[in-house]
Amino acid sequence: MYAHLEKATGRRGPSEDGPDPRMDGLPGLLGSVAFRQLAGTAGVQLTLWETEASATAFLGQRAGLAALPGEVYEVTAAEDGPASAQVPACARLMYFDGPRAPEQAAAADRAGRQRIWPAISGLSGLVGAYVLHGRDLGAVIITLATSVETLDAAERAAMSTELMPGEDPALLPGPDRIEIHHVTGYHLATATAADMKGR
Repeated sequence: MYAHLEKATGRRGPSEDGPDPRMDGLPGLLGSVAFRQLAGTAGVQLTLWETEASATAFLGQRAGLAALPGEVYEVTAAEDGPASAQVPACARLMYFDGPRAPEQAAAADRAGRQRIWPAISGLSGLVGAYVLHGRDLGAVIITLATSVETLDAAERAAMSTELMPGEDPALLPGPDRIEIHHVTGYHLATATAADMKGR
């Protein structure tokens, strides 16, 4: 599975009125999530695609619009939380800017899978999480929840974990920036995050 993130500022950002209805029925489209930054006007739209080719074709149609570095990302993890059947109300987007060294990306991936996700996966308001990797090994981690309180609880749980044997803190500098957003549109077409994990 692949993803495209489109980011804009101003009153008519991509998430101002939810997902663009012109995307309905596009080949390979699995779903979309639209965001508006908490206490701000920045908007982000995530679209999910069956293949890199379908994501790239969509990007070609949007060539005149500003996009995040990397533009098309591979979805390397799509996890369901206990509230996966609910529509999320908010999200945390954590950006790890590329280029990153392969060992740094591998260390972050291991920490996320083996230490952080087990620590937060049982939170009752957690809808799910996506991990996006760019060609330059930059990454975006998107956590979806039913409340800001759940996002805060996830942060506390993650920060309370201890490094596993063999983890090198020098390879885990943390995200370059973190954004909290309202979810203004949530459409997963015919697939759920669980269905899409195997794509």
